[in-house]
Amino acid sequence: MKKPAVIFVLLLIVFAKLQAQPAASVLTDASVLRNFTKGQSFTTIGQSIQANFHLTKTETLYASGGYHVRGNYKNTLIAMAKDVAGGTAPLSYNSTSTLGYRQLSLGWKHFFKGAYNNEESVNVYATAGFGLLTGRVENIFSIKIDTAVYAIPQQAIEGSGRFRRLTFDVSLGAETRLAAAFFLYGEVKTWLPASDYPSPYLYNNNTPQVLLLNGGVRILFD
Repeated sequence: MKKPAVIFVLLLIVFAKLQAQPAASVLTDASVLRNFTKGQSFTTIGQSIQANFHLTKTETLYASGGYHVRGNYKNTLIAMAKDVAGGTAPLSYNSTSTLGYRQLSLGWKHFFKGAYNNEESVNVYATAGFGLLTGRVENIFSIKIDTAVYAIPQQAIEGSGRFRRLTFDVSLGAETRLAAAFFLYGEVKTWLPASDYPSPYLYNNNTPQVLLLNGGVRILFD
C-alpha cells in the first residue's frame, strides 16, 4: 500500500477513536471536474469516497479520497534557433498533453440548515479542509526537435512526471433523505493551491484552478 493511502487509513482510525458519539456516515459520488488553468484547460470525470464522523447534530469531521480520469489539452509552441545569426527559422510544433488528479482531504463539515440525521427537510452544509493533491502529466511533441539547433520553450518539457500540491478545500452542498438511512446530495467544490512545487512538465504551475460538481449518496450508520 502506498504511503498516502496508509496515512489516510491511519487518520480514519484516529477520527473513529475521537468520536463523541457512534454516528458516522459513508459517502460516495460521481464528479465532473473543470480545470481552468491557462494552457491546461480541460473537463473530466471522477469519483470520491468520504467518511463522516458526526460529533454533534451540525458539526462533522470528514476524511475523503478521490481521483479523476486524465484530461486532454493541446498547446502550439515555437522553438527558437540557438544561433540566431545563422538564419535558421523558428520551429512551430504541437504538444498534446494529459493530466490526471488524485486527492486526499481532511476537514470540517457544518450544517447551516438541518442536521446529519434530519429526515424532514433539505439539509444545507459547507465544508473546509486541507488536502494533498497528486497529479500525473504527460506531454507528447508532434515532431522531433533537434535540441542542438533549437532551444525548447520553458513552458513544459516532453515526457511524463508527477507533482504534488497542498490544497485548501471548500465546498457548498445540499442533501435530502431518500429512504431509511440514505441521503441524496449534490455539491459545488474547489481546491485552492496552498503550496507551490514547480514541475517542468506543467505549462502553468498555478495548478490547480478547478471547479467540481459532485453528486452522490450518503449512508448513515447511527
